[in-house]
Amino acid sequence: MFMRTLLTLSVLLLLGQTPVTARSLDDKRISITVPAAPWTLTLPGDGLAIEIQKVSPDGRYGYFLLSDSKNRLSISMYIEPAVNCKSSKECRDRVWKAGNPGWENPQNVVLSEIGDVSFFEFFMPSSEGVPVRQQHMYAQFIVDGFWVDLHISKPLYQPHEHKLFEEVVKSVKFEPKKENVAQAQDSPEEAARRVAEVWMPIWDAGQYAESYDLLAEYTRARVSKQRWFVYWSVARKPLGAVKSRKLERAEYIKSLPGAPGQEGVQIQYESSFENKKGVLETFAMVREKDGTWRVAFYITNVD
Repeated sequence: MFMRTLLTLSVLLLLGQTPVTARSLDDKRISITVPAAPWTLTLPGDGLAIEIQKVSPDGRYGYFLLSDSKNRLSISMYIEPAVNCKSSKECRDRVWKAGNPGWENPQNVVLSEIGDVSFFEFFMPSSEGVPVRQQHMYAQFIVDGFWVDLHISKPLYQPHEHKLFEEVVKSVKFEPKKENVAQAQDSPEEAARRVAEVWMPIWDAGQYAESYDLLAEYTRARVSKQRWFVYWSVARKPLGAVKSRKLERAEYIKSLPGAPGQEGVQIQYESSFENKKGVLETFAMVREKDGTWRVAFYITNVD
C-alpha cells in the first residue's frame, strides 16, 4: 500500500516537524487525525499515551503508535484515503491476504465482525524464537473516504483479556471537524475545488500511480495505469515545476458527459510553470455515487 511505501522511504515527517495531528482532547479522550480527513478519531485517554505520529507532507496519510500502560496494550493505526478498498470487510480481507513477515506461526485465526467493523485476529506464541504469547487484532474502519487500519496487540495474553480488544474497537469514535461543518454547506464548485487542490501536488510530483488511484472510478475503468503514465509523461512532465496557479473559473455540470447521472465541475486555473508560462489547466471533477468528489481528467491548452 502507498502509505507503507511512504514510511519505508522516510518521506513522512516526525512529530514536531508537522502540524500537531494527535493530542489530548481532555482527560478522557485522545484525538487523532490527519489534516485531509474530515473527522477526528478519538479513543478513551485513561492510561493511553501517544508514542509516535508521522504525517505525510500532503496531509493525507498518517501513522500513529499509542501505548496503554493500564492494560498493557499496544495500539497503532494507519490512516489513508480509501483507494485500495471501499468497505470494512474488503479492507480486512485485503490486509489479511497481504500478510506480514512479522506474523510468526499465527494460531487461532478468526475473521469476524464487531458491530459494523470487520476484523481478524490471531495468537502468536513466539517472535524470532522468543516466547511472547501475543494476541493481535486488526480492525478496519472506512469513514468519509478514509481508511483506518487499527492494530491492537498484547504480550503474555490470557483468554479472559479478549474483552480489552473488543472494548478498544467499540470505543472508537469519529467526530466531524468543526471546519467541516461549514464545508458541508459548500457549493459543489467549492467542494470539488478542495479535492482538486489536494490531488494537484501528487500529480505535480510525478506520482502518477498514486494520482491514478485517486481518479474517478469511471476514468480508471477506461484508462489503464500504464496509459495514465504515458499521459503524464506527455501532458504534465514537460511543463516542469509549478510556479503559480490562479483560479479562473469553476462551472457546475448537472450530468457529466461520459458519466450519466453524475454531477460534475469543470475547474480552470491560469498557471505558470518552469518551462511554460500562461498555461490554462482544466480539471474535470465528478461526484461519485458515495458523494465523494474525484478528479475525472486533466487537460491543458498545450496538450
